[in-house]
Amino acid sequence: MATGRRGRVIGLLAIILAVTLVTTFLLTTGGSRPAPPSGAAGAAPAENLARDKAIRAILDRRAAAVLGRDRQALLADIDTTDGAFVASQERLLDNLENVDLASWEYELIGRDYNRPDLASTYDRPFHLPALLLHYALTGFDVAPVARPQVLTFVDRGSRWVIASDSDADSDLPETGHADPWDRREMVAAKGRHVLVLADAEDRRRLKDLVSVSDEAVRRVRQMWPDGWRRRVVVVAVRDQQLIETYFRTELQSSEGVAAIAVPAFDVVPGWSPDSAVEAESGYGARGRVILNPRYFDPSDKDNADLLTHEVTHVATQDRTLAGTPEWLSEGAAEYTAYRSLRPFSVDLPASLQLQVSAGSVALPTYEFYQRQVAANYIVGFLACAYVAQEYGEPTLRRLYARLGRTTREIETLDRQERVLKDMFGLTTEEFRRDVARFAASIS
Repeated sequence: MATGRRGRVIGLLAIILAVTLVTTFLLTTGGSRPAPPSGAAGAAPAENLARDKAIRAILDRRAAAVLGRDRQALLADIDTTDGAFVASQERLLDNLENVDLASWEYELIGRDYNRPDLASTYDRPFHLPALLLHYALTGFDVAPVARPQVLTFVDRGSRWVIASDSDADSDLPETGHADPWDRREMVAAKGRHVLVLADAEDRRRLKDLVSVSDEAVRRVRQMWPDGWRRRVVVVAVRDQQLIETYFRTELQSSEGVAAIAVPAFDVVPGWSPDSAVEAESGYGARGRVILNPRYFDPSDKDNADLLTHEVTHVATQDRTLAGTPEWLSEGAAEYTAYRSLRPFSVDLPASLQLQVSAGSVALPTYEFYQRQVAANYIVGFLACAYVAQEYGEPTLRRLYARLGRTTREIETLDRQERVLKDMFGLTTEEFRRDVARFAASIS
């Protein structure tokens, strides 16, 4: 491998396995589906109707209090017998002090959680309706984001009050009650292109986090000048429960992971109507980049490149459908992060050296994240770098636009064959041989 700045390319590419996760912009299911509301079969008892009316009124007042930063109004509907919960509600408003909200409202989805185990906690009637919180961040979210949540309401005789916002957290889908303002003290700051929401423990690093995030957006904008808003929300959390919510998958835990791009939608599968989920699936534009402060150092150049990679996923979110080849989506993000290192010099792992020597490299798609992941990222980078160098970066963007429109994985290989033939006059196998020759020339 060449020494100096150019020699960093493969060193960084090879460690992506340790610092990034699968970034997919598909809607996924998770958590448990709440049960139908009590009394759903037949007419609801009069007391349930009165209860539900009171709860809807409380939620409306709560939303207005959050938007208006009205502490007195917010606390007026909180059960004061639990001092810790009262403090957490005050912290919620404190956390949102520097966050501009375009909207904040609650939706009762018509289901609730049956939790008889809580009878020993609350010595009076209680109710846990399933909710969707819909909110939008001013200047960053073009449409609301939905978060599943369950609030515990307790009947204090003369009225219902909110006694907890976490009794059912373990049963929520991944995005449930998992925003940075939900649990710990938070700080927020805007840059030219970013809003950074960080743990208060990182208050001294906030300025650096804003700076490196702004720089990442600037770098991505050079490669992807249109098709996205160039406004990014960056979240840096230290609460381990939130970190696991964002980073953990069936294949990997949060250990060693520094950053990931995630989508944000106004629906939650299993909670929102199926028609709403289907309508939302082709419309994103509310992506987040999540940083794990345990591993992300804003002064580290490698981390800055990683952040550029993840911001690229936000930039390409609306042109990345379910059938987009993984070698292209990840390769384009890698190329964007390291395009300034031209002329490229790459060290190939042994598995790729064998393929290059044989004259053809595989384009990993279906098992991209399951095996030889570091090598797969390198192949994606090589394929995109080859297209950019041989045909120009505008052609790479056109290739992404065409292959990114593939709606189903079952169509990926056939569409790839057609697009490569139409754009370059090459079969997939001929394209793989060209990438192998390019890899040999820079390794």
